[in-house]
Parts: sequence; C-alpha cells; structure tokens
Amino acid sequence: MTTQGQPTPGSSVCGTVFRHVRYENLVAGVSGGVLSNLALHPLDLVKIRFAVSDGLELRPKYKGILHCLTTIWKLDGLRGLYQGVTPNVWGAGLSWGLYFFLDLFLGYLEHPMVPFSLWHMNC
Repeated sequence: MTTQGQPTPGSSVCGTVFRHVRYENLVAGVSGGVLSNLALHPLDLVKIRFAVSDGLELRPKYKGILHCLTTIWKLDGLRGLYQGVTPNVWGAGLSWGLYFFLDLFLGYLEHPMVPFSLWHMNC
C-alpha cells in the first residue's frame, strides 16, 4: 500500500484484507463442533425420549438415564443411539466453524493495529 491508500501494483485489496486470516481457526471450530456433537448426541437423545414420554402405554417407559441408554442399545444398537445425528453434526460443525473463523476475523478488522494476543484477551 502506498501512503495515499492506493494499493501497490504487486498487491491486491483482497490480499491486504485477508492476509491475517487463519483457516486453522475454521478447521478447529468445525472439528470441535462435530466431535462434541458426536460425543453428546446419545445424551441428547435420552433427553428427547424423556420429554416425549408422556405416560402413554404406546411408548416405552424408562426408569433412568442408564436404563434408557441400555434399552435403546438392546433394541436398536449403535444406530439407535445416533438416530438423527446427521443434521445436528452439520449444524454444530458449521456454526462453531464460522464462529471461530469470524470471531477472530472480525476482531482483527475492529483492532487492526493491536497484536492478536492483546485484543483477543480483551486487554
């Protein structure tokens, strides 16, 4: 960039705006969202089963969390515990990935002259 704000012949405007972008943050957010969802989805399924269990004889009755998990495991196996996981994984991966990516990107745009370590720690 020249002193008048005009880009130099060898640089582009996109190159100067996105030179600080770190795609590792996007990958970290997607990975964290996907892994946390895969780890906790069976408990979310149990929560939904308890919420839907309204006392009717048509639905199975559960005595507790472990009884619910073992019943689902015996009836449907691993596939039963992860029933409906695909939309949750897509949503969590996308939202956490964009959050980590845009949080750091927009923070840099807000404070371009402050080093990363200072503005991200709210110093």
